[in-house]
Amino acid sequence: MQEVPHLRAMAFVGVVVQHAIGMFSRAEGVTADDLSVMAVLFNLVKFAVPMFVFLTGLVIFYNYYEELRTGSYLVKRVREVVVPYLAFTVYYYYFWGADHAAHSWREFPSVFLSGSGAYHLWFVAMIFQFYLLYPLFRAVFRRVQPYFKRERAVVALLVVLTALFIWGTQALIGHSGVWTSDVFGVRGVLNHLDRTFPVWSLYFVLGGVAAMSVTKWRAWVEKVQRWNLMVFGVTLCWVTLELTKSIHGGQIDLGISHSFKASMILFTLSAFVLLYQAAVRLSWRENVVTRVSNLLGKYSYGTYLLHVFFLDKLYYQVQKWIPGLYPVWKMVVAVIACVALSLVATMLISRIPVVGSLLVGTAGKKKSNGRSAASGVAGGVQANG
Repeated sequence: MQEVPHLRAMAFVGVVVQHAIGMFSRAEGVTADDLSVMAVLFNLVKFAVPMFVFLTGLVIFYNYYEELRTGSYLVKRVREVVVPYLAFTVYYYYFWGADHAAHSWREFPSVFLSGSGAYHLWFVAMIFQFYLLYPLFRAVFRRVQPYFKRERAVVALLVVLTALFIWGTQALIGHSGVWTSDVFGVRGVLNHLDRTFPVWSLYFVLGGVAAMSVTKWRAWVEKVQRWNLMVFGVTLCWVTLELTKSIHGGQIDLGISHSFKASMILFTLSAFVLLYQAAVRLSWRENVVTRVSNLLGKYSYGTYLLHVFFLDKLYYQVQKWIPGLYPVWKMVVAVIACVALSLVATMLISRIPVVGSLLVGTAGKKKSNGRSAASGVAGGVQANG
Protein backbone atom coordinates (compact mmCIF):
# COMPACT_ATOMS: atom_id res chain seq x y z
CA MET A 1 0.00 0.00 0.00
CA GLN A 2 2.32 2.69 -1.29
CA GLU A 3 -0.28 5.39 -0.71
CA VAL A 4 -0.26 4.97 3.08
CA PRO A 5 2.91 7.02 3.80
CA HIS A 6 1.48 9.91 1.78
CA LEU A 7 -1.77 9.78 3.74
CA ARG A 8 0.20 9.81 6.99
CA ALA A 9 2.18 12.80 5.78
CA MET A 10 -1.02 14.68 4.90
CA ALA A 11 -2.50 13.89 8.29
CA PHE A 12 0.63 14.93 10.16
CA VAL A 13 0.90 18.25 8.34
CA GLY A 14 -2.81 18.73 9.02
CA VAL A 15 -2.23 18.28 12.75
CA VAL A 16 0.61 20.81 12.74
CA VAL A 17 -1.54 23.33 10.85
CA GLN A 18 -4.38 22.94 13.36
CA HIS A 19 -2.07 23.49 16.31
CA ALA A 20 -0.39 26.46 14.61
CA ILE A 21 -3.75 28.07 13.91
CA GLY A 22 -4.67 27.57 17.55
CA MET A 23 -1.63 29.67 18.46
CA PHE A 24 -1.55 32.33 15.74
CA SER A 25 -5.31 32.99 15.83
CA ARG A 26 -4.72 34.52 19.28
CA ALA A 27 -1.63 36.51 18.29
CA GLU A 28 -1.51 40.28 18.57
CA GLY A 29 -2.63 42.14 15.46
CA VAL A 30 -4.83 39.39 14.00
CA THR A 31 -7.69 40.83 11.93
CA ALA A 32 -11.08 39.46 10.94
CA ASP A 33 -9.68 38.76 7.45
CA ASP A 34 -6.82 36.75 8.95
CA LEU A 35 -9.28 34.77 11.05
CA SER A 36 -11.48 34.07 8.03
CA VAL A 37 -8.51 32.59 6.15
CA MET A 38 -7.51 30.59 9.21
CA ALA A 39 -11.08 29.32 9.54
CA VAL A 40 -10.97 27.88 6.02
CA LEU A 41 -7.54 26.34 6.59
CA PHE A 42 -8.57 24.94 9.97
CA ASN A 43 -11.55 23.15 8.47
CA LEU A 44 -9.55 21.93 5.48
CA VAL A 45 -7.23 20.01 7.81
CA LYS A 46 -9.81 18.74 10.31
CA PHE A 47 -9.59 15.38 8.55
CA ALA A 48 -6.19 14.78 10.18
CA VAL A 49 -7.01 12.90 13.40
CA PRO A 50 -9.83 10.84 11.84
CA MET A 51 -7.42 10.01 9.00
CA PHE A 52 -4.91 8.62 11.48
CA VAL A 53 -7.67 6.46 12.98
CA PHE A 54 -8.72 5.30 9.51
CA LEU A 55 -5.11 4.40 8.69
CA THR A 56 -4.83 2.49 11.94
CA GLY A 57 -7.77 0.32 10.95
CA LEU A 58 -6.54 -0.03 7.38
CA VAL A 59 -3.04 -1.12 8.30
CA ILE A 60 -3.87 -3.37 11.25
CA PHE A 61 -6.61 -5.24 9.40
CA TYR A 62 -4.38 -5.51 6.33
CA ASN A 63 -1.51 -7.03 8.30
CA TYR A 64 -3.30 -9.04 11.00
CA TYR A 65 -6.65 -10.14 9.62
CA GLU A 66 -5.67 -13.56 8.31
CA GLU A 67 -3.33 -14.42 11.17
CA LEU A 68 -3.12 -12.87 14.62
CA ARG A 69 -0.84 -13.99 17.43
CA THR A 70 -2.31 -11.85 20.16
CA GLY A 71 0.60 -12.04 22.60
CA SER A 72 3.36 -11.00 20.20
CA TYR A 73 1.03 -8.46 18.60
CA LEU A 74 0.40 -6.69 21.92
CA VAL A 75 4.05 -6.87 23.00
CA LYS A 76 5.03 -5.17 19.75
CA ARG A 77 2.41 -2.46 20.28
CA VAL A 78 3.61 -1.75 23.81
CA ARG A 79 7.27 -1.62 22.78
CA GLU A 80 6.80 0.59 19.73
CA VAL A 81 3.91 2.79 20.80
CA VAL A 82 3.57 2.88 24.59
CA VAL A 83 7.27 3.15 25.48
CA PRO A 84 7.88 6.29 23.35
CA TYR A 85 4.59 7.70 24.60
CA LEU A 86 5.68 7.09 28.19
CA ALA A 87 8.99 8.88 27.62
CA PHE A 88 7.38 11.93 26.03
CA THR A 89 4.63 12.07 28.65
CA VAL A 90 7.28 12.32 31.36
CA TYR A 91 9.22 14.97 29.44
CA TYR A 92 6.29 17.18 28.50
CA TYR A 93 4.47 16.99 31.82
CA TYR A 94 7.39 17.30 34.21
CA PHE A 95 10.01 19.28 32.27
CA TRP A 96 8.37 21.25 29.44
CA GLY A 97 5.28 23.23 30.41
CA ALA A 98 5.41 26.62 32.10
CA ASP A 99 3.80 25.11 35.20
CA HIS A 100 5.77 21.84 35.17
CA ALA A 101 7.34 22.53 38.58
CA ALA A 102 3.91 22.27 40.22
CA HIS A 103 3.22 18.80 38.85
CA SER A 104 3.34 15.83 41.21
CA TRP A 105 4.33 12.26 40.39
CA ARG A 106 1.16 11.13 42.15
CA GLU A 107 -0.73 12.57 39.18
CA PHE A 108 1.17 10.45 36.68
CA PRO A 109 -1.20 7.43 36.39
CA SER A 110 -4.12 9.71 35.54
CA VAL A 111 -2.01 11.84 33.20
CA PHE A 112 -0.64 8.77 31.43
CA LEU A 113 -4.00 7.05 30.94
CA SER A 114 -5.80 10.19 29.78
CA GLY A 115 -3.04 11.51 27.51
CA SER A 116 -2.87 14.78 29.45
CA GLY A 117 0.91 15.14 29.49
CA ALA A 118 0.70 17.62 26.61
CA TYR A 119 -2.14 18.80 24.42
CA HIS A 120 -1.35 16.38 21.57
CA LEU A 121 -0.71 13.20 23.57
CA TRP A 122 -4.41 12.44 24.07
CA PHE A 123 -4.36 10.91 20.59
CA VAL A 124 -1.91 8.18 21.58
CA ALA A 125 -4.00 7.30 24.64
CA MET A 126 -7.07 7.10 22.42
CA ILE A 127 -5.57 5.17 19.53
CA PHE A 128 -4.03 2.52 21.76
CA GLN A 129 -7.55 1.52 22.77
CA PHE A 130 -8.08 0.34 19.19
CA TYR A 131 -4.90 -1.71 19.39
CA LEU A 132 -6.15 -3.41 22.53
CA LEU A 133 -9.63 -4.01 21.13
CA TYR A 134 -8.54 -5.10 17.66
CA PRO A 135 -9.00 -8.84 18.40
CA LEU A 136 -12.67 -8.10 19.17
CA PHE A 137 -13.11 -5.97 16.04
CA ARG A 138 -11.46 -8.74 14.02
CA ALA A 139 -13.81 -11.37 15.46
CA VAL A 140 -16.86 -9.27 14.50
CA PHE A 141 -15.51 -8.70 10.99
CA ARG A 142 -14.91 -12.41 10.48
CA ARG A 143 -18.43 -13.19 11.67
CA VAL A 144 -20.24 -10.73 9.36
CA GLN A 145 -17.93 -10.78 6.33
CA PRO A 146 -19.76 -13.63 4.52
CA TYR A 147 -22.93 -11.51 4.44
CA PHE A 148 -21.28 -8.51 2.77
CA LYS A 149 -19.52 -9.81 -0.31
CA ARG A 150 -21.37 -7.50 -2.72
CA GLU A 151 -20.41 -3.85 -3.04
CA ARG A 152 -23.98 -2.62 -2.62
CA ALA A 153 -24.34 -4.50 0.64
CA VAL A 154 -21.10 -2.98 1.96
CA VAL A 155 -22.11 0.54 0.91
CA ALA A 156 -25.54 0.12 2.51
CA LEU A 157 -23.91 -1.10 5.72
CA LEU A 158 -21.55 1.88 5.80
CA VAL A 159 -24.42 4.32 5.24
CA VAL A 160 -26.33 2.80 8.16
CA LEU A 161 -23.21 2.76 10.36
CA THR A 162 -22.49 6.40 9.50
CA ALA A 163 -26.03 7.45 10.40
CA LEU A 164 -25.88 5.53 13.69
CA PHE A 165 -22.42 6.95 14.41
CA ILE A 166 -23.56 10.54 13.86
CA TRP A 167 -26.60 10.05 16.06
CA GLY A 168 -24.75 8.13 18.76
CA THR A 169 -21.75 10.46 18.87
CA GLN A 170 -23.87 13.58 19.15
CA ALA A 171 -25.98 11.93 21.85
CA LEU A 172 -22.89 10.91 23.84
CA ILE A 173 -21.09 14.23 23.51
CA GLY A 174 -24.24 16.30 23.95
CA HIS A 175 -25.40 14.56 27.12
CA SER A 176 -22.07 13.71 28.75
CA GLY A 177 -22.35 16.71 31.09
CA VAL A 178 -25.76 15.65 32.40
CA TRP A 179 -24.48 12.56 34.23
CA THR A 180 -23.47 13.54 37.75
CA SER A 181 -22.81 10.14 39.32
CA ASP A 182 -19.25 8.86 39.54
CA VAL A 183 -20.08 5.16 39.90
CA PHE A 184 -17.05 3.09 38.80
CA GLY A 185 -15.32 6.33 37.81
CA VAL A 186 -17.74 7.01 34.94
CA ARG A 187 -17.55 10.77 35.53
CA GLY A 188 -13.85 10.73 34.71
CA VAL A 189 -14.53 8.81 31.50
CA LEU A 190 -17.24 11.26 30.45
CA ASN A 191 -14.91 14.19 31.12
CA HIS A 192 -12.52 12.68 28.58
CA LEU A 193 -15.12 11.24 26.21
CA ASP A 194 -13.46 12.79 23.18
CA ARG A 195 -10.44 10.55 23.72
CA THR A 196 -12.30 7.25 24.02
CA PHE A 197 -12.63 4.80 21.15
CA PRO A 198 -16.46 4.86 20.60
CA VAL A 199 -16.52 8.42 19.24
CA TRP A 200 -13.80 7.57 16.67
CA SER A 201 -14.85 4.01 15.84
CA LEU A 202 -16.47 4.74 12.47
CA TYR A 203 -13.12 5.69 10.95
CA PHE A 204 -11.41 2.57 12.33
CA VAL A 205 -14.17 0.35 10.93
CA LEU A 206 -13.98 2.15 7.58
CA GLY A 207 -10.25 1.44 7.48
CA GLY A 208 -10.98 -2.21 8.19
CA VAL A 209 -13.51 -2.35 5.35
CA ALA A 210 -10.97 -0.81 2.96
CA ALA A 211 -8.37 -3.36 4.05
CA MET A 212 -10.63 -6.28 3.12
CA SER A 213 -9.95 -5.48 -0.54
CA VAL A 214 -7.62 -2.55 -1.12
CA THR A 215 -7.89 -2.95 -4.89
CA LYS A 216 -11.69 -2.66 -4.82
CA TRP A 217 -11.45 0.26 -2.39
CA ARG A 218 -9.15 2.15 -4.75
CA ALA A 219 -11.49 1.46 -7.67
CA TRP A 220 -14.52 2.63 -5.68
CA VAL A 221 -12.73 5.83 -4.64
CA GLU A 222 -11.94 6.50 -8.30
CA LYS A 223 -15.51 5.78 -9.38
CA VAL A 224 -17.27 8.11 -6.94
CA GLN A 225 -14.76 10.96 -7.09
CA ARG A 226 -16.76 13.22 -9.40
CA TRP A 227 -19.76 13.14 -7.08
CA ASN A 228 -17.52 13.34 -4.05
CA LEU A 229 -15.99 16.61 -5.22
CA MET A 230 -19.42 18.21 -5.02
CA VAL A 231 -20.01 16.75 -1.56
CA PHE A 232 -16.58 18.00 -0.48
CA GLY A 233 -17.30 21.52 -1.68
CA VAL A 234 -20.73 21.68 -0.05
CA THR A 235 -19.61 20.28 3.31
CA LEU A 236 -16.51 22.51 3.38
CA CYS A 237 -18.71 25.57 2.87
CA TRP A 238 -21.07 24.25 5.53
CA VAL A 239 -18.47 23.79 8.26
CA THR A 240 -16.64 26.99 7.33
CA LEU A 241 -19.82 29.06 7.52
CA GLU A 242 -20.47 27.63 10.98
CA LEU A 243 -16.96 28.57 12.09
CA THR A 244 -16.81 32.07 10.59
CA LYS A 245 -20.01 32.97 12.44
CA SER A 246 -17.98 32.71 15.65
CA ILE A 247 -15.58 35.51 14.63
CA HIS A 248 -16.20 38.46 16.95
CA GLY A 249 -13.95 41.19 18.28
CA GLY A 250 -10.77 39.82 16.72
CA GLN A 251 -11.31 36.33 18.13
CA ILE A 252 -12.52 33.01 16.76
CA ASP A 253 -13.95 30.02 18.59
CA LEU A 254 -12.16 27.07 16.97
CA GLY A 255 -14.12 24.73 19.21
CA ILE A 256 -17.09 25.26 16.87
CA SER A 257 -15.33 23.02 14.35
CA HIS A 258 -15.17 19.95 16.57
CA SER A 259 -15.02 16.47 15.07
CA PHE A 260 -18.30 15.19 16.52
CA LYS A 261 -21.00 17.16 14.70
CA ALA A 262 -22.81 15.87 11.61
CA SER A 263 -21.40 18.47 9.22
CA MET A 264 -17.80 17.75 10.21
CA ILE A 265 -18.24 13.97 10.09
CA LEU A 266 -19.65 14.18 6.56
CA PHE A 267 -16.89 16.58 5.50
CA THR A 268 -14.26 14.25 6.97
CA LEU A 269 -15.57 11.20 5.10
CA SER A 270 -15.61 13.17 1.85
CA ALA A 271 -12.04 14.34 2.52
CA PHE A 272 -10.98 10.71 2.97
CA VAL A 273 -12.20 9.83 -0.52
CA LEU A 274 -10.55 12.87 -2.08
CA LEU A 275 -7.22 12.48 -0.30
CA TYR A 276 -7.01 8.72 -0.81
CA GLN A 277 -7.11 9.18 -4.57
CA ALA A 278 -4.55 11.99 -4.30
CA ALA A 279 -2.26 9.71 -2.27
CA VAL A 280 -2.59 6.89 -4.80
CA ARG A 281 -1.56 9.26 -7.58
CA LEU A 282 1.36 10.55 -5.52
CA SER A 283 2.53 6.95 -5.10
CA TRP A 284 2.87 6.68 -8.88
CA ARG A 285 5.39 9.53 -9.02
CA GLU A 286 9.00 9.95 -7.96
CA ASN A 287 10.12 13.50 -7.22
CA VAL A 288 11.22 15.72 -4.35
CA VAL A 289 7.68 16.15 -3.02
CA THR A 290 6.92 12.43 -2.96
CA ARG A 291 10.28 11.62 -1.36
CA VAL A 292 9.67 14.13 1.43
CA SER A 293 6.12 12.83 1.81
CA ASN A 294 7.40 9.27 2.12
CA LEU A 295 9.88 10.34 4.78
CA LEU A 296 7.17 12.10 6.76
CA GLY A 297 5.05 8.97 6.56
CA LYS A 298 7.94 6.74 7.57
CA TYR A 299 8.87 8.81 10.62
CA SER A 300 5.43 10.14 11.45
CA TYR A 301 5.22 8.83 15.03
CA GLY A 302 8.38 10.59 16.11
CA THR A 303 7.46 13.78 14.28
CA TYR A 304 4.05 13.72 15.92
CA LEU A 305 5.54 13.37 19.39
CA LEU A 306 8.15 16.07 18.76
CA HIS A 307 6.26 18.70 16.79
CA VAL A 308 4.70 20.44 19.81
CA PHE A 309 8.16 21.15 21.23
CA PHE A 310 9.30 22.83 18.01
CA LEU A 311 6.02 24.63 17.31
CA ASP A 312 6.03 26.20 20.76
CA LYS A 313 9.54 27.58 20.19
CA LEU A 314 8.82 28.69 16.64
CA TYR A 315 5.70 30.61 17.61
CA TYR A 316 7.74 33.07 19.65
CA GLN A 317 10.73 33.15 17.31
CA VAL A 318 8.64 33.87 14.20
CA GLN A 319 6.95 36.78 15.99
CA LYS A 320 10.40 38.09 16.87
CA TRP A 321 12.18 37.51 13.53
CA ILE A 322 9.49 38.68 11.10
CA PRO A 323 7.16 40.99 13.06
CA GLY A 324 5.93 42.83 9.96
CA LEU A 325 4.59 39.74 8.18
CA TYR A 326 0.86 39.07 8.08
CA PRO A 327 -0.22 36.57 10.79
CA VAL A 328 -1.32 33.97 8.23
CA TRP A 329 2.11 34.01 6.60
CA LYS A 330 3.81 33.84 9.99
CA MET A 331 1.77 30.73 10.62
CA VAL A 332 2.81 29.22 7.27
CA VAL A 333 6.49 29.86 8.05
CA ALA A 334 6.09 28.26 11.48
CA VAL A 335 4.34 25.19 10.03
CA ILE A 336 7.01 24.60 7.37
CA ALA A 337 9.83 25.03 9.87
CA CYS A 338 8.10 22.82 12.44
CA VAL A 339 7.53 19.99 9.97
CA ALA A 340 11.13 20.18 8.75
CA LEU A 341 12.70 20.32 12.22
CA SER A 342 10.47 17.53 13.54
CA LEU A 343 11.42 15.29 10.63
CA VAL A 344 15.17 15.94 10.89
CA ALA A 345 15.16 15.50 14.67
CA THR A 346 13.22 12.24 14.44
CA MET A 347 15.55 10.86 11.78
CA LEU A 348 18.59 11.71 13.91
CA ILE A 349 17.11 10.27 17.10
CA SER A 350 16.06 7.07 15.31
CA ARG A 351 19.70 6.42 14.43
CA ILE A 352 20.77 6.23 18.09
CA PRO A 353 21.30 2.52 18.85
CA VAL A 354 18.60 0.98 21.07
CA VAL A 355 17.48 4.29 22.58
CA GLY A 356 16.33 5.71 19.25
CA SER A 357 13.57 3.18 18.68
CA LEU A 358 12.45 3.52 22.29
CA LEU A 359 11.98 7.28 21.85
CA VAL A 360 10.51 7.63 18.37
CA GLY A 361 9.48 4.10 17.37
CA THR A 362 10.96 2.12 14.53
CA ALA A 363 10.79 3.09 10.88
CA GLY A 364 9.39 0.71 8.32
CA LYS A 365 10.80 -2.72 7.72
CA LYS A 366 9.35 -5.51 5.67
CA LYS A 367 7.73 -8.69 6.83
CA SER A 368 8.56 -11.90 5.05
CA ASN A 369 5.10 -11.83 3.45
CA GLY A 370 5.98 -8.51 1.82
CA ARG A 371 3.63 -6.43 3.89
CA SER A 372 4.97 -3.45 5.73
CA ALA A 373 5.67 -3.92 9.43
CA ALA A 374 6.72 -0.48 10.56
CA SER A 375 5.88 0.66 14.03
CA GLY A 376 4.53 3.84 15.47
CA VAL A 377 1.32 5.39 16.66
CA ALA A 378 -1.15 2.75 15.84
CA GLY A 379 -0.79 2.23 12.17
CA GLY A 380 -1.97 5.76 11.74
CA VAL A 381 0.79 8.07 12.80
CA GLN A 382 3.40 5.59 11.73
CA ALA A 383 2.80 1.97 12.49
CA ASN A 384 2.10 -0.54 9.80
CA GLY A 385 1.90 -3.67 11.80
